[in-house]
Parts: sequence; C-alpha cells; structure tokens
Amino acid sequence: MTAFRLERLFAVLSVVAAFSASACLFLIELFAGKQLLPRFGGAPGVWITCLAFFQLALVAAYCHADRLIRRWSPGSQVGIQAMLFAAAAIVAPLGLGAALTERVQEQLPVPLVVLLMLAASLGPSFFAVASLAPLFGHWRSRWGRAAGGGPAAADRAYGLYAAGNAGSFAALVAYPLVIEPAAGLASQAEIAARLYAVVAVLTIACGYFAASRSRDAGGVYPADPRRPVGWPTWLRWAALAAVPASWLSGLTTYATVEVAPIPLLWVVPLAVYLASFVVVFSPGGRRLSSLERPAVMAAVGIAAWLLAGNVEHPTWPVITAHLTAFFVVCVGLHGLLVDERPPADQLSAMYLAMAAGGACGGLFNALVAPAIFDAHHEFPLAIALAAALVPAVDVGRSIRIRWFVVAAAAGVVTTLAVAAPWVASPRWLWLTALASLLVVALVFLRRVERGLVIAAVFVATFVMGETFERVIHRSRTFFGVLRVCEAANGPSRTLVHGGITHGVQLVSDDPERRRIPLSYYAEAGPLGSVFRGLETVRPLRRVGVAGLGVGTVAAYAEPGQQFVFFEIDPEVVRIARNPDWFTFLADCRGDVRVVVDDARLALEREPEGAIDLLVVDAFTGDSVPTHLLTREALALYGRTLAPDGVVALHVSNKYLDFVPVVERLAADGGWMALQGRDDDVPTEFARSPSEWMVLSRSLDVIKAIYTQPTSDRWRWRPCAERPSGRPWTDDHTAVAEALRR
Repeated sequence: MTAFRLERLFAVLSVVAAFSASACLFLIELFAGKQLLPRFGGAPGVWITCLAFFQLALVAAYCHADRLIRRWSPGSQVGIQAMLFAAAAIVAPLGLGAALTERVQEQLPVPLVVLLMLAASLGPSFFAVASLAPLFGHWRSRWGRAAGGGPAAADRAYGLYAAGNAGSFAALVAYPLVIEPAAGLASQAEIAARLYAVVAVLTIACGYFAASRSRDAGGVYPADPRRPVGWPTWLRWAALAAVPASWLSGLTTYATVEVAPIPLLWVVPLAVYLASFVVVFSPGGRRLSSLERPAVMAAVGIAAWLLAGNVEHPTWPVITAHLTAFFVVCVGLHGLLVDERPPADQLSAMYLAMAAGGACGGLFNALVAPAIFDAHHEFPLAIALAAALVPAVDVGRSIRIRWFVVAAAAGVVTTLAVAAPWVASPRWLWLTALASLLVVALVFLRRVERGLVIAAVFVATFVMGETFERVIHRSRTFFGVLRVCEAANGPSRTLVHGGITHGVQLVSDDPERRRIPLSYYAEAGPLGSVFRGLETVRPLRRVGVAGLGVGTVAAYAEPGQQFVFFEIDPEVVRIARNPDWFTFLADCRGDVRVVVDDARLALEREPEGAIDLLVVDAFTGDSVPTHLLTREALALYGRTLAPDGVVALHVSNKYLDFVPVVERLAADGGWMALQGRDDDVPTEFARSPSEWMVLSRSLDVIKAIYTQPTSDRWRWRPCAERPSGRPWTDDHTAVAEALRR
C-alpha cells in the first residue's frame, strides 16, 4: 500500500474512531441520566449534576491523556489504553447499582449521592473512552509531521475534535427519538457495551498505525519554534470554555422550568452547544470570524434583555431567541479558542484547559449555585461574564465617555429598581429603556465595565420582579426554586415551582374557609367526584397521596381518617407545614402524616391492603417521574390498596398526553379505568382546568364514581379496554411516545 493511501486510510480511521468514541460517551451519559432521573423524582438538578460529573471525569481523563502524551511513545500509549479498556470493562460493567442509593441517600445530599453512584458504576468506562480525544489528535499530529507536512498538516488533528462533537450530536439526537422508544434499559446497556468494544478495537487500530508510522520515521519530527503554553493562556482557555458550559446549564434550567416545562427540551440547548464545536473546529469554520464580535455583543444583549425583562411569551419565539443567542455566543467564545490554539503537538494542553473550564462551569451550576443562591442567578451571571470576555468593536471611545455611560447606567438601574413598584408605566416603556441601556453598555464600555453593568441590570430587574409578584418566601433545593406568593387581587397564597402552580389556599381567620380545596383539587372537579363516589360505597379509612404541594388534598379528610403524604423534597414539606404560609395540614380534621421520600420507595414499605385511595399527583412538570407510571409501579399500587381500593392519577400536562399510557397500563394489569377532563372551567378563582384518571378492580366503586360528577361542565369517560401499544415498564419508558401531537 502506498504512503498516500496509507495516510488516507489512517485519516478515515481516525475520524471514524473519534466519531464513535464521542457517540459512546454520550450514550453512556444519556443512559446514566435515564436510570437516575426517576430515582430522584425527575428533578432537572439530576441531569445538571450528571453533566457536572461527566465534565469532571473528562478533566481526569484528559489529565491521564496529557501524561501519556508527554511521557510515553505511541506504542506504549496504545498498550496502556488497551489495558485501561479491559480493566474498566472488568471492574465496573455498564450499569447503576441500586444498593448504593439505599445505603447513602439518607446520609448525604442528593447531588453527592448522584456523583457517588456515577463514580462507582459508569465512571471507569467513561474515563477510558473520554481520554481518547487528545490521543487521537496527538496520533494524527505525529503522522502528519512525520510525513513532512509540517505544522499545517499537523494542525489537521484539530479537525478530529469536530468529528468527535459530531458523534456526540448524533448520539444526543438519536437517543430520545430512536434508541429510547425502541430499546429498554437492558438493551441500551447492551448497545453501549458493544459500542464500547468497537471503540476499543478502533483505538488499538489507530494506535498501531501511529506507532508503526513513528517507528518508520525514527520516532522524531521537526521541532516547532513556538513557545510552550503558559499559565495565563491556559487560564484564558479555561475561562472561554467555562462560561458557555455555565450558560448551557443555566439556559437548560431556565427554559425547562421557568419558560416552558416541555419534556425533552433539555436536548436542544445541549445540541446547540455541541454544534458550536463542530462549526468552529471544522475546516472553514472561521471564515466569518470577523463578524463574531458584533454578533456576540448583539446575542448577549438579546439574551440579557429577554431575561432581565422577564419576557417569556410567546413561548416558542422566546425559546428560539434564547437558543439563537446561545449558539452565537458559543461560536464566538469557542471560536476564540480555535484562534488561540497551540501547535498540534500541544493540543492535549488546550483540551485539558477546555475540559477544566467546562467542569468548573458545570460544577458551579450543579453544586455551588444551589448552595449560595436562592434563585437561578447563575444564568444571568453567565450572560454577564460572556459580555466581559469578548472584546468589543472599537468605536472610538474615550475615558470621559465611558465614565459618563457608567454613571448614566447606574442612574437608570437605580431608577428602575426604586421607582418601578410605585410608578404605573406601560411594560413596553420599561422594556425599551432596558434595551437602550443594554445597547449603550455593550457598545461603549470595556469588558469588565460591560459585565458589571449587565450584572447590575439583572439585580435591579430581579428586585422589581420580586416586588411585582409579591413573593413572601423563596427557597432553592436540588429539585428547583420554590416561591410562596400572595395574590394582588385576592386574599390567597400560592406555591409556585418555576412556572407550575403546586397549590393555592385562601387566607382567612375562618378554618372552614381555609379548608376549601382550590385549583386542580376543587370539590367541583374530578377529585371531588372521587371522594364523593367512594363515600357512597364505604367510609374511607386511609388515603395515600404521592406529592404534597401545599397539602390541599388534606382538606377532604374527615375525623377518624388518616392521610399519608409522600413527598421527595423536604423543603416542600417545610413550606406546607408552616402555618404562616399554608394551613391545610394544620387544619386537617383527620390524622395527617408526611413521609419524606420518593413515593414508590415509600409505598414499598407500606403494609399490604392498607390504603383505600391512592392519589398520585406528580406529572405536571417537564421532568416526569416515569417510574410512577410503569407496570411494576401499578402492581405496587395494587398491593398496597384494599381489594376495592382506587388509584386517582392527576395527569394534567400541557405537553404530554398520559391518557394512552395509563390506558395501556390499566388493560395490562386488569384494572377498570375512567378519565375525567375538567377543562371547561369558568373564569373564577376557585378552580383550575385539570385531567384525572381513576383505576380500580371493583366494578361497584367504578360505577359509584362514574355516577357522581360534581359539575355539569364535565363527565367521566370509560377508558379503552384494549388500547394499542405496549405498556411502560421499569425497563422501557419513552417520554417521546407521550408527547401531544
């Protein structure tokens, strides 16, 4: 085989290996998230923590690769890497053990539990694959230099980074759309294991070619005259990688919790993030670099204006604008990395800096921000830092003009914060003033000044928002930000998580008035019909409720009855129990008990046949706990219920249709089912549109509930007895199947 053909073969093999390795990495990440999310209530923080772990593991892997490159020959490198692949496959096969969760979950914070589970299970396999990107680039660089191509030929090694991110992008898109609907967890583990083996073989093949070529060239090639990488440069690389990583996590949380709780929406920001690497590291990816600085400034301004102005509607245009701004900023900051890249024989140093920066950004959002912030302040902080990192376009600024702009900006920010609560002005006027301030700051100010002004704008508008929304309490946990708000037009309080209302209560000195169930749980709605129908059959003794909210369901309790709530977030329990905010639990006429745990794990400890009615209320957000809607979960519900017991599922969701899912589960388990949709709700305070499904194995109970509608605006509907499709199981769930068409 000629040298030219051999080089072409090695180039193709390197691209395939880089693509496959990154696809394998992302498959491992998504597989881990699929297993972990249900165990912790489907909180967005679980996915953020997973990202942080894998970014940290990437740093460790790149440190290992950098050490290999500096100290060992290509032949030794491939031998060490082969042993690492074998050791990881033997010590920690792909999978997550549940035993670790049970042992440490009660003693440690949830983020640390997630990190420990990942480290003890998927960590070694991820480490082995993650260390390949610098090695592939190094081997490609040595081949090009040994062939006499010089630095220009060696720099083609950076193109493998684009191929690797393309593999990550492909795995990210294929997983929710193809792999998850078609394969259960066991099959996914098998797919990941086989791809892991393929990557190992490709790695050995690439390493063999590189080692052979190095021996043919005598193991040497011309030295590069450029100086080694210094710490200032390394830290700048890390900063340029950290800000987009933090922006990614912040945007993911903001978009899926605050703007639109749309399932699978988290995929899009991550895809945009990966696409930016593909663009800037590809051949020709820097052709429009001259336009990047003004484009990044415009993107930062748009993102800051949308966030500071609390612009959330219309939903899809707002999300599209955020994603577009994020893509432009990522291309700009990552493009600066490409512009400042070192010679290809030093690429491992740059990759390590990028990994370290990405890990710092991810860990800050996952672990530090929840501990120091009581709201999602890390997102505006990332926007301000991005503004401070990018050099501005020179418009002939003078020091006097700059300080005048700073003073004017400070005055506008102060006026906005102080005067807004008392000055009735049109919203468009405030948004226009905000846009003008941001444009002036981005055009006339330097980096640090620009970032400080944008940060000040965020602080001012946040204070304004808290004042307008009448927030009387706000707290942040691993599961999100919780706010207790007072209504401006009525004596009531509301518990809000992101954009989802989790309970409303009237404020009154009369306990009877305070006990009126409102919102989704109103007596005129389907849940009221369930309680009324069951009372005609026999008295209720014990009611279980998965999901506490503010404890509204306790309003249905009568003397002698016991209501047991299962709630995964301790902060929700603290809020519901505080009589200064909500009194449903304190005013409950029966015996009430709250168990702080995942509902399914808690129900496994309940005696057989101990519950007459089980209310499952956990499906209104974007992070759906699918483990509560599987064949095994429904079997557990049946075990804990009395023979004529009832499961009432609150399946209201703007973006997911759970009715077919529950119908398939009911038919599979031999349950009779009813569906009630109370969406023709008059404009009144007491009731919100809701959708409920009722399951029971007692025909008498189903008939009793069916004949007890509590309003003439809705009716119960019998569910299909033989629905199409397969039921969800612990091994197979696919949220994409439930998306509303």
